[in-house]
Amino acid sequence: MNKPLRKVAVAGMLLLVILIINVNYIQGSQADKLQTDPLNSRQFAQQWEHNRGPIMAGKVTLAYSEKIGGKDGKEYQRHYNQGTLYSPVTGYVSVFSRTGLESAENGLLDGTDKRLALHNWFDMLVGKKAAGATVQTTIDPDAQEAAYSGIKNQTIRRGGAVAIDVKTGAILAMASFPSYDTNDVAVHDGTKANKVFESLNKQKPAPMLNYATRETFAPGSSFKIIDSAAAIESGRYTKDTPTDANRLLLPESGNELHNSDGDEAKCNGSPPLIDSFAASCNSTFGRLALTLKQQTLADMAAKFGFNKPTEIENGVSSATSVYPTKPLGGDSLARSGIGQEVVTASPLQMAMVAQTVANDGKMMKPYLVKRVVAQDQSELVTAEPKQIGQPISADTAGQIQEMMRAVVDHGTASAVLAGRDIAGKTGTAETGIGGINEDWFVGFAPRDNPKVAFAVVTEGRAGSSGATFSAPIAWRIVQAVH
Repeated sequence: MNKPLRKVAVAGMLLLVILIINVNYIQGSQADKLQTDPLNSRQFAQQWEHNRGPIMAGKVTLAYSEKIGGKDGKEYQRHYNQGTLYSPVTGYVSVFSRTGLESAENGLLDGTDKRLALHNWFDMLVGKKAAGATVQTTIDPDAQEAAYSGIKNQTIRRGGAVAIDVKTGAILAMASFPSYDTNDVAVHDGTKANKVFESLNKQKPAPMLNYATRETFAPGSSFKIIDSAAAIESGRYTKDTPTDANRLLLPESGNELHNSDGDEAKCNGSPPLIDSFAASCNSTFGRLALTLKQQTLADMAAKFGFNKPTEIENGVSSATSVYPTKPLGGDSLARSGIGQEVVTASPLQMAMVAQTVANDGKMMKPYLVKRVVAQDQSELVTAEPKQIGQPISADTAGQIQEMMRAVVDHGTASAVLAGRDIAGKTGTAETGIGGINEDWFVGFAPRDNPKVAFAVVTEGRAGSSGATFSAPIAWRIVQAVH
């Protein structure tokens, strides 16, 4: 063989080897990734061939598949019980996409996950078509109903609520309003589905946005929990340290930072921190922000999970709650201490703050899936609670627990909740949009042996407050939890 021909032969062999390696790489290690890639439309077209397993909340079936024997591989129809109520939990399957737990647990639900391979092999031997696993969620149906109906009846525009098991991080309720019926988008007809999506996407506020986890609001005075944590952790304050609650003029503009969310009669002189917290004195916490400085507050907010998304399940995460890290002017820094202007938080984030305080400073990872079982009831997945941080000491947490009990005993929530076995912090944030306030109640129950932490936000007109709008919803959620 002459030299030029030998070079061509060697080059051809190298190209063939590279091609074989590439094919094996794509079909082997990259197969699952390519199959589940959001741009791969074939996966959505083929999903109607699978007998997807149910999604459950206790004994309540949230989602299930019905065999309809349709044409072109469309053998199964997905159904949702109370789709509007549970849309933030289940998400949906459609001809275009998947969301929520339908997406996070897709492989287990449709039976293609490798953990189901042995089960599927036995099914094939007896002539049965592979069926998906059952996903059991952490949701308490009664708590979910209390949360959703409360928000729906109280808010004038948008709202969200999250309840979390204090010790484990299990999400017991995750409600969002406005909402939509997941059955409307889980149809086989692409043209029909597209019209539904177009209609939903035109609506304002957006019904398909999960306001419990995927939207942030100004937290208002509920952010004073984090201010207090930063103050006590600094070693310069305890709950009994006297504070300056007198009239505060902002350092740049000279405008007054009003105590509109508190008891004006109590917001003067030098009350201890616990009393300023209970009365929600903006003057106290505006000064506290100026005294502690931005970096101290930013560091504490970051320890609680601000400025990064929180993963709930695989591919299901929260919007990023924000405490600014770019330098703030004096006016903005003071307002950040009362959770306005530059601070935003999701209901999930604030529920995690309450969970951490109630759990003696230990922050748990929030999760939605309790367990997954195959058709023969063998367990494929079992949730393992996981601590993801300790933003504050047990002593600091204990002091803030006492401060949150004071809010109910003789503070801003006493007119609504006094005498009830609950603790929390009210918050009312002015949005500047159409006179709308964002009204919060963030806390835990029972007050002396916390089991449930929660955050509720609703939107009301000027004059509304977290105490009157959101606190009663939180109480109903707590009563509903089993």
